[in-house]
Amino acid sequence: MTTSVLFWFDVEDYITPESDDALKGLLEIFESHGAQATWKLVAEKARVLEARGRTDIIRLLQRQDIGYHTDTHSVHPVLAEYLRDMGWEDGVQEVFRREATGYRDLIRICGPASTFGQAGGSWAPQIYPVLQELDIPLFMDEASHVGLDGEPFYYCRTLHINRMEDRTTRMSFRHGDEGLEEGKRRFADICGGGEGGLVSIYYHPCEWATHGFWDGVNFGRGANPPRSEWKPAPLRTQKEMRAGLELFSRYLGYVKDYPGVEIITGRQVVNALPDDTGDLHIDLEELAQIIDFPDGAISYCRLQDCSLSPSELFCMVAEGLLLCLNDGEEQSGHGGHLHTPTPTPYGPTRRISSSPRPGTPLSSAAVCEGAGDAGQFIEGQEGRPDCVWLGSQRLAPADFLVTAAELLRGVAAARGAGGSIPDSIPLRTGSLDLERQIADSPWGWVIFPPDFEAPGILELARLQTWTLKPALLQG
Repeated sequence: MTTSVLFWFDVEDYITPESDDALKGLLEIFESHGAQATWKLVAEKARVLEARGRTDIIRLLQRQDIGYHTDTHSVHPVLAEYLRDMGWEDGVQEVFRREATGYRDLIRICGPASTFGQAGGSWAPQIYPVLQELDIPLFMDEASHVGLDGEPFYYCRTLHINRMEDRTTRMSFRHGDEGLEEGKRRFADICGGGEGGLVSIYYHPCEWATHGFWDGVNFGRGANPPRSEWKPAPLRTQKEMRAGLELFSRYLGYVKDYPGVEIITGRQVVNALPDDTGDLHIDLEELAQIIDFPDGAISYCRLQDCSLSPSELFCMVAEGLLLCLNDGEEQSGHGGHLHTPTPTPYGPTRRISSSPRPGTPLSSAAVCEGAGDAGQFIEGQEGRPDCVWLGSQRLAPADFLVTAAELLRGVAAARGAGGSIPDSIPLRTGSLDLERQIADSPWGWVIFPPDFEAPGILELARLQTWTLKPALLQG
């Protein structure tokens, strides 16, 4: 099977002119090998290249795949700092206010982006509606905030190549030929099983130009000096830079010529990992077979050709119950088939508990009516409601889903046996198992002030795991 390799670079050091030469050297290496990578540029870096008259570099970039790496990267307040105490809607508006101009500059100078990557450890889920608005389909990074057991995944409607675990590798050019040989061995170990899949390899061009990173020198631990006081990290010699670039060229050649390997870009991986659930149509009985949640633990459902997130399952269960409320498929106009919501609805933005106690009998008709009300909310808001109302009683989304799924399975069984729908069903307790995929404290980036924490961001991130599901490789 084919192994697809993604090379990607965070192009961010706009303080150090020598990092421009390292970037040019890397671009020329890819050109000489007839390969492309994804170059995630900070907008300020693109503006600085333009101001410095580096049209030679800009032209080389325009022949590659472009990504967006925020407007200014590490200048405070960084994204997680200004979103720390914001909610969902005001946070989305603030991200757009701060990032849209930078992205327009990047498009003007280098072209549109296939990919977004966060700056260092600065992340929040409110970025995703902005990526949708900017038409950026892929999040590609190696950050700790959210992952899915080392697999590519969809989260908040966006394809992710992130936290790839043992499918991520690098060659350490700083260790000379020994580093090159070790890099080759690690790459061969990943490919040795012949299982194909994706491999993620990433660098920063400034690594070839400096010892250490530009932003840690200037903005570490919350510092925010005026631009007149910015200074580069300690420089490497030109000889060291050339030696490092030569080693990387040999590494790229090794990867490119490895049997069964193809080098692809972020834009290409979007085509290889499509979300095909929009074409999925299943009937009530088929849905009943896949919505079993043992012990109330909710996760995604992996089908043969696609996967369904908990948010999508929620919508399909609600639609199925609405069919029952309408007393038959013919009256509903669905032709007996349930449809996957497109796009995937976002998760709730607040955590609300159920007002009835577990085990409380709920009217089946009331559950069906609540499903209809939730469906109307999703259709109008493109997001999941924070709770489902059954008259004066509210149900937490997880409790509603496992209870409604139990009712739907009972309805499907009753139809098959010619029986009747039960008058009531006891309230079950549900929990979103995927919340464990959000890191507990991912705020170790050197740029943050000491003891920085953002519990509100992590709470929103856990609530959005309703949208989390594997991205299945096609072909």
